[in-house]
Amino acid sequence: MPNRRALLIILTIIFSAGVTPIAIRITQSEGMPSLVIVLIRLWLVSLGLLPLILARYREDLARLTLRHWLLSGIAGFWLALNLLLLFVSLEYTSVLMTSVLRRTTPMWIVLPEIFIFGVVFSRRFWLSLVVTLIGVTMVGIGGLSAIEAGSDPLLGGALAICGSFCFGAYLLIGRRLNNLIPPLLYSFLVFFASALVMTVFVFFSRTPVIGYPLNGYIWTIIVTILAQVLGHLFMNIALQHFTATAVSIILQVGVVLSAVIALFLFGEIPSFAQIVGSALVIYGVTATTIEQAQAKWKHQPQT
Repeated sequence: MPNRRALLIILTIIFSAGVTPIAIRITQSEGMPSLVIVLIRLWLVSLGLLPLILARYREDLARLTLRHWLLSGIAGFWLALNLLLLFVSLEYTSVLMTSVLRRTTPMWIVLPEIFIFGVVFSRRFWLSLVVTLIGVTMVGIGGLSAIEAGSDPLLGGALAICGSFCFGAYLLIGRRLNNLIPPLLYSFLVFFASALVMTVFVFFSRTPVIGYPLNGYIWTIIVTILAQVLGHLFMNIALQHFTATAVSIILQVGVVLSAVIALFLFGEIPSFAQIVGSALVIYGVTATTIEQAQAKWKHQPQT
């Protein structure tokens, strides 16, 4: 792949990962509830993909089994919950804390990978896991002494970690279905299911969808473009040229970018413990991602 194209893809992914939390925070400041932002985002993506899916995958849709629909619906539920927890966590804590903790997903899918997929990890992996957990603890505790860490940093941090659990569940299901369904069709099914789940959440919470400032709706569209078009679309392109491990590591750079922008834009000054803890988390997650990829490669059946 030409170097310029590779650089463009990498820079776009980093830009999306770094700027999306900032755009979410701005959208919330415009008076848009997190439920409504997520709802609009998911429906925009689902409806945007619908013409392409009907044009390209009509036969694949007809061949879907009940199991495919059921697993896609379950994956959509976990994705919706992950997005909601991410957005709500930003209401309570800093961009740095949310960005760091939501990238810890590789830590929480260890046990399913061991017991379900039979993956065996090295000592270096377990050391990286310990380092990450220490870092997570430092980020959480350090949030209490940060100059601007949000109204309830511990609650926000807990929500971000719960969101990373949900994303882990979503990834594990996706790992099963991506080999059975075309990736774009699977993405559509999951987004559509997530949109339905969020519609139920909004209905039962009686959250109004209309009546907010125009700027709020504009920023919601901006969030959708940043997260879905510049984020997911370019990640899918990147996966055609880079390994999933490399893409995961690239995303860690977005954490640093988010923190720097939040520092200047929102005055979110992290504590020393948060800076050290964030560095430990980024190192631990990066090392863990590499170890997981190597462990999976070693235990693939030889043909």
